[in-house]
Amino acid sequence: MSEVAVDPTRDDPLLIPATEGLGGPLGAHAWAAFNWWTPIRVILLALGGALTVGYLQKAPCRDPSRWADQFQLTHACYTDVLASWGSFKLISGAIPYVDFATPYPTLTGVFMEVAARLTGLMPVSEAQRVAAYFDISVVLLSALAVIAVVTTALLSPRRRPWDALMLAVAPVMILQAFTNWDLLPVALLGIAMVAWSRGAPAWAGMWLGLATAAKFWPLLLLLALVLLCWRAGRMREWFTIVLTTVMTWAAVSIPVWLFAPAGFGEFWAHNLHRGADWDSLWLPIEKVTGWETGRATDLRVLAALIVVTIAVAVVVWKAPRRPRVPQIMFVLLALFLVVGKVFSPQDALWLTPLAVLARPRWRAFLVWQAAEVLLTINRLLMLVGLEKSDKGLPDGWWYVTVAVRDISLLVLVGFVVWDIWDSRRDVVRDDGVDDPAGGPLDEAADRRERARASESETEPMPV
Repeated sequence: MSEVAVDPTRDDPLLIPATEGLGGPLGAHAWAAFNWWTPIRVILLALGGALTVGYLQKAPCRDPSRWADQFQLTHACYTDVLASWGSFKLISGAIPYVDFATPYPTLTGVFMEVAARLTGLMPVSEAQRVAAYFDISVVLLSALAVIAVVTTALLSPRRRPWDALMLAVAPVMILQAFTNWDLLPVALLGIAMVAWSRGAPAWAGMWLGLATAAKFWPLLLLLALVLLCWRAGRMREWFTIVLTTVMTWAAVSIPVWLFAPAGFGEFWAHNLHRGADWDSLWLPIEKVTGWETGRATDLRVLAALIVVTIAVAVVVWKAPRRPRVPQIMFVLLALFLVVGKVFSPQDALWLTPLAVLARPRWRAFLVWQAAEVLLTINRLLMLVGLEKSDKGLPDGWWYVTVAVRDISLLVLVGFVVWDIWDSRRDVVRDDGVDDPAGGPLDEAADRRERARASESETEPMPV
């Protein structure tokens, strides 16, 4: 197994021709002159640049007096972080869950409260507090972005240190890092996956429980792992991570539920009773077909999720070689988002590190990211049109945008499934490694391979 680092400008089909116009990739002597600049340092520097651009893109909305005549939409600087200061009464010292119902899981509310408390310590005027609240949130979210990038690097093969650069400079990172609090579960899930990759399922469960207490989607890691652990015959480790996940989530969430049941229950009520969102494929389908909404939508979504789960389980079991953990986690999450009721633009931030780990190739990744950028811009234009019918984006073009985003993502999913079915195409496994993020599954025996071996042993020999 080679320890020589893969240079993406010599390896990636998109970057090879892209660097030719710049004189080609740097040679060994050129890199030696900058030996202090290790890949992770360069990647973190690039991340700092991306986050700076993201902050400047949101900066026009730091002044709440500008939030009139749809300024936050027409200038594409809307962020839930700024909106929460007023809509959740943080401006008057309200505490999440206790003083207002919070449509987010526990740790996201804790994040808001911590940022609000730190804002109260700042020597700024009352008029400047909302900007200070946003700036403090940006600092905290930037630290989480660093964790997300570092954990992505740690989950990549040793010889592919540059893969995490895809996450650091991703257009979705620039546009969505400060739109919501999604970097919190992304970072916590990254830590959980690193713990699992180091063979520590109990610690992985603790971090996964915290991630689930921030947003519920990281729980899909348990579904991905049960499929893979069953094939590998490593169910003991799966039960360990399940137990510590549940215990940690309960330790964080149950006290809030007991102390403020109404505020805590808003997250569950909000998600159970909401209809198909603007970004969901179900909304145009329901409009075109006239299908019943409400409870009927929930049943259709549930049926689609069951079909997706069965399909992924079949892929895991039938694949000639056991898939890698990030591959199955990415495919599951992507398909759950596509067939779910809600797939907001900022949700693409959940997928981005998993996409990097599942298939570290730039071309299809950037096509999907470009579709997400288009969706973000067109969503804001569509919202403008809701209030001003003579402006904004017509519904038809909005539905086309959603279709483009979903198709580009499904194409990327298709490439990942192709890599699963033909592991020779998987660049992560190029040098003989199995699953760098697999932990107990890495190089583990395979139940299906053992079954095939026993079948071949019991076949009658020709006389």
